[in-house]
Amino acid sequence: MNPVAAPASTPVAVLGRRPAHTAWPAGTWAWFVALLSLLLAGNLVTCRYLFWDAFYDLYAGRYIVRHGIPHQNLITVVSYREAWQDQQWLAHVIFYATWDAGGYRLLAGLSAILVTGGYGLLALIMLRRGVPPIRAFAWTAAAYMVAIGSVGIRAQSFAYPCLALVLWVLLEDDRAPRLRPQSWLVIPVLVLWANTHGSVLLGAALVCLYAGYRAVKASARHEYGAVPPFLAFGAAAGASVVCTPYGPGVIQDYARFIENPELARNIVEWGTPSPLDPYSWAFFALILAVVIAVALAWHRGTRPDPLLCGLALVLLAAAFTAVRNQQWFAFGGSLLAADTLARSNGGRVPQLGQAFRKATTGVLATLAVVSVGVLALTSGQQFQSRIPRRAIDVAATLAARNPASRILGDPWSGTPMLWLHPETIGRVGFDARMELYSAPELSAYFDFLSVHGRRWQRVMHGYSLVVASRALDPKLTGALERLPGWRVVYQDRSGLVLQRRAGT
Repeated sequence: MNPVAAPASTPVAVLGRRPAHTAWPAGTWAWFVALLSLLLAGNLVTCRYLFWDAFYDLYAGRYIVRHGIPHQNLITVVSYREAWQDQQWLAHVIFYATWDAGGYRLLAGLSAILVTGGYGLLALIMLRRGVPPIRAFAWTAAAYMVAIGSVGIRAQSFAYPCLALVLWVLLEDDRAPRLRPQSWLVIPVLVLWANTHGSVLLGAALVCLYAGYRAVKASARHEYGAVPPFLAFGAAAGASVVCTPYGPGVIQDYARFIENPELARNIVEWGTPSPLDPYSWAFFALILAVVIAVALAWHRGTRPDPLLCGLALVLLAAAFTAVRNQQWFAFGGSLLAADTLARSNGGRVPQLGQAFRKATTGVLATLAVVSVGVLALTSGQQFQSRIPRRAIDVAATLAARNPASRILGDPWSGTPMLWLHPETIGRVGFDARMELYSAPELSAYFDFLSVHGRRWQRVMHGYSLVVASRALDPKLTGALERLPGWRVVYQDRSGLVLQRRAGT
């Protein structure tokens, strides 16, 4: 027998969620395990390298554990003593505590589990709505591809399961004539989200819009008794955003991001998506796939679920504001496509053969086990291999000899230095907290990093040491080597350290 042949077709729930009495189709759990294995393997590979967001999470977590919730920036030279609302404080503390318990390997494992869990929940939503297992596998994998460049160790890892839980609750609640008591559980999810990552604004907006949608529907049906609970539900979702140690003051943190044009101008993930940008190719490919899927279902006479369509459109609108929001649309878009297709297939879906299913699951499960083994053998040096570690150490040593000296580092040096050498806190120019810095300060820093303009080195005023990555900022290090008034005190293949000459 051909192992990939479909010996039979499996009925699929035509409307909405699979009835409770209906058994899962054959092979459901095999495909689900295969999917989790694939996701876990991909995440573990990505998490074997630390980027500046991860170093920020770690040093901020350590700072909070030792000094309490911060309200003032005492970390960097620029914006020193300015207000600091660390909206992601809980993510920082959890990541630092994880590192403290098991080092970088355990930290990588936690981040990988969070991201895998988020996409695993997305697949479960599809399965509960009657999507065939193989299609749930494929659409979830497609959604993951959109986020492949953003799933490293960072506070954002907490947002993936939170978004999936919000979507799950809203779609389940939409099946009930009135607001279900268990739907209120989404509020603590939002509160957790509000203390771990700023994308909670999107999650809270989805709940608020859903509450308004249901209130309008109830009013149109003259079911006025159902309106107040939905309005209260939406109000609670909106209030959850400020349920942090900073209260309403956390809004200032979001405002700094929104009002600073230098972020979108100089940082890829804050810019708008473009079909010409490799970071957005998977995003636009998914949009095309979703449009084709919905159009095909429409041609068959099946209309998309109104709520699911609305959620996907909101997430799509958010995605077009910044590259960093593309992965959130991937959740809604893939779910919309999978759900609409599943309801349009006439109740029967071809399946792959059992042998092929078992072979796929076995291969991917083995890949996941191997990835866990590789992570277990990964050294601390491997996690830090993207940064100029030796140059950072040299700069910190030189700074220790002169307590008045200040250090200007590029993103691959400044933030890692704060984690690796806590004695430099208060003496490093910039770190990854871009919301703290004004537009002119960021403009000067980004001109320095890109060697842009005749006054690109103006940000170096007041600093006696400069450290940068030769591997990742070659244009900058090349210009620094030729800069008058400075001398190279250390260089290797990965980094460069400059010291200001006496009298300059």
